[in-house]
Amino acid sequence: MNQILLVEGKDDLFVFSNIFEKHKVKESFKIKDKDGIDQLLKSIPIYLKTDNSSIGIIIDSDSNINGRWDQLRSIFLEQGYTIPKTIETDGFIGEHDDLPTIGVWLMPNNQNNGMLEDFIQFLIPEDDRLMPYVDNVLNELESNDVNLYKTIHKSKAKIHTWLAWQESPGTPMGLAINKTYLNTNNDLCIAFVNWTNRLFNS
Repeated sequence: MNQILLVEGKDDLFVFSNIFEKHKVKESFKIKDKDGIDQLLKSIPIYLKTDNSSIGIIIDSDSNINGRWDQLRSIFLEQGYTIPKTIETDGFIGEHDDLPTIGVWLMPNNQNNGMLEDFIQFLIPEDDRLMPYVDNVLNELESNDVNLYKTIHKSKAKIHTWLAWQESPGTPMGLAINKTYLNTNNDLCIAFVNWTNRLFNS
């Protein structure tokens, strides 16, 4: 198998594997958990020099989506790719004659700062009644200055609190997809699946 999808960690691997299973995405690629963003970034030039035909990269934008894209863009430019200054809203896919086809999806939606948990929030059903209570609890914690999480990690606190209040409390994000707590048929998830198929199964 000479197509790979690089992800930051095990949560990403399980979430995406379950989304792909739900949407019956052809298993033509292997998902590799790189155990952190630094390891993922360091590995890209190495994978570009192997015999992979297609390499996908899913990475958190965190607090600076433009900075993250510039970081990836400089890696690809050094290898000879032509890369746009901004990423397309439906994910980037680029080709080079003598190098692998590359694809990038910046979590959550190629437009906003954020991470995997922000992507997961988009999958919460529209008729969900728990999230307003989650927001109230977190806002109260913050207003009383007793929250221990950093502001950048609020989406993590938010989604894991929401998952703690489900029928099976504390269900991991990937399993929450299997249990249909999350809606994988919304526009963002379908766009993500379409990007995957364009990169690996077109």
